[in-house]
Amino acid sequence: MHSKTILNMKFRKQNFNLFLIAVAFLVSACGIKTDMLKNNYTVTPNPLEMKGDSVSFTIVATIPPKSINPKANIQFNPYLKTASGEIPLHSMTIGGEAVQTRVDAKVNSKTGGKITYNEKIKYTDDMKRATLYPDFAVNVKGTYQAVPNAKGSSVLAEGTNVTALLVNNAAGSMAYDVTDYSSSTSSKMVNIYFPINVDRFNPSFKLKGLFENKKQLDSLKKVLKASKDWIVKGVTINAFASPDGELNRNDELAKGRSNSTYKYLKGELKKLGFTEANDQNFKVGYTLSEDWAGYGKNVEKSTHPDKAAVVAIINDKSINDDAREDKIKETYPAFWEATKNTLLPSLRKSELVVTGTTPLKTDEELLGYMEKLDQLTDVELLHLGTLQKDAVQRERIYTQLTTKYPEDWRGFNDLGAIQIELGKMADGTANIEKANTLSPENPTVMLNLANIARINNDFAKATEMYKSAAAKGADASYGLGIIAIKRGNYQDALNQLGKSAKNDFNYALAQLLNNDAAGAKTTIDNMKPESLTWDCYYLRAIAGARMGNQDEMTTNLTRAIEKNPAVRALAKDDVEFIKYWTNPAFQTAIR
Repeated sequence: MHSKTILNMKFRKQNFNLFLIAVAFLVSACGIKTDMLKNNYTVTPNPLEMKGDSVSFTIVATIPPKSINPKANIQFNPYLKTASGEIPLHSMTIGGEAVQTRVDAKVNSKTGGKITYNEKIKYTDDMKRATLYPDFAVNVKGTYQAVPNAKGSSVLAEGTNVTALLVNNAAGSMAYDVTDYSSSTSSKMVNIYFPINVDRFNPSFKLKGLFENKKQLDSLKKVLKASKDWIVKGVTINAFASPDGELNRNDELAKGRSNSTYKYLKGELKKLGFTEANDQNFKVGYTLSEDWAGYGKNVEKSTHPDKAAVVAIINDKSINDDAREDKIKETYPAFWEATKNTLLPSLRKSELVVTGTTPLKTDEELLGYMEKLDQLTDVELLHLGTLQKDAVQRERIYTQLTTKYPEDWRGFNDLGAIQIELGKMADGTANIEKANTLSPENPTVMLNLANIARINNDFAKATEMYKSAAAKGADASYGLGIIAIKRGNYQDALNQLGKSAKNDFNYALAQLLNNDAAGAKTTIDNMKPESLTWDCYYLRAIAGARMGNQDEMTTNLTRAIEKNPAVRALAKDDVEFIKYWTNPAFQTAIR
């Protein structure tokens, strides 16, 4: 190397050393002694804690007496050191009582004192293992110069508590249809007819061009034969008489027609194999009346010139039935004679209404239909969805429901809900939006649309949608509770989740975040064993650590790792276990 270059390097080095000496002299001249670096610090919380999307903390520094010059102007520069670098925090200036320039806080040089420093910064993942350090600079002739050996001179706080990140944002909140699994009642009906003044049922009676009893009965038998699983519960006979004749006589006719019809029909049901017709609980119901309403409809359909006047008499509520009949005969005799054989015969009838239920399949039978889902009804598919615990199989069930019943909102809502729980956000969202199209303003669907907004971290939109769903009768407390955890409002989260009565992982987490470790442990202890996922055991391990119960901590950490090996790395960096990091039992548990 050239001798001139070497001389220049030596000269620059000497100048730099002289600069350091000058800074040290100036710092010393301002009375900033090394004991300034031995201040007593209290950080709250310690470890730091992520709340919502940020980390807030307070540093209280106790400055010893006679450690600061009355005219000193010092800059306090705490910082976070992470694996990826340093995160600078805002600076705070401190001055002695005689300092002339503006500072954030003053301390008496003789007595010392305390300064309070507050900070709030957005949380980033690398802050989980961040360490909080102090640093100082002194104002020398208008410029802050670093205090030698100040940076990193002591650890103020180590790590950030991120337990709130364990919140399960999807599980437990999706809303499914709650259709009751009960047998459906249905009815099958035909009309049969009688000659005038005859109460005995004749299955062969017919009137050309109007009716034929045999055809009516054959149609009923065909429907009953096709309903193999149908259970007949009873028969209702709505018996009518035509308005011609005395009212008392017609009542007797109607009752006779009911009895005659019932006797005949009961025998036919037995022939068809409906043995329940012999059961003492088999019911028969009667209604008896003259069919003036039916007569009025027939008159309106006629073409007779007097029909309007006759209809007015039929609709006159001021006269009784006998008077009504007499008035029509006397006032419009031509009409009566012309129509008595065309309008009245169809009114001499009985309505046969056979009621029954479709029997329910047992839970075991339904589970046996997993490979023949197309044979199940909508109610059966919905109930099977509640029986099936495997989420993938539930998706199959609800897919079949949407295929077989494409206009039923319940299938699309439930399919979308299970898809979202499976992590298929795009498919799930599309299906729930389809359900909303089929059933607008449906509280169950509205609740799920709010859940989708929440899962997408649009908490403002989700909150408004939850309020709308609640106004329609939905219980939005669970979703609002999760949002409260996400926002760091832990007491509100506990209140909302408590209202939902879902004593699950998220409720236990809310208890822990509200410093009730024992309550969180009890909640998980009371959960069904088959519902305990890795995070339940992990949360119980945290509760054990907070309560100082080493066995509880290590046992549950081991169980959590068995269910999810990634827990090893999670626990290793988790400041919930910071007191146990060097403990052999802890090391064994995460090994």
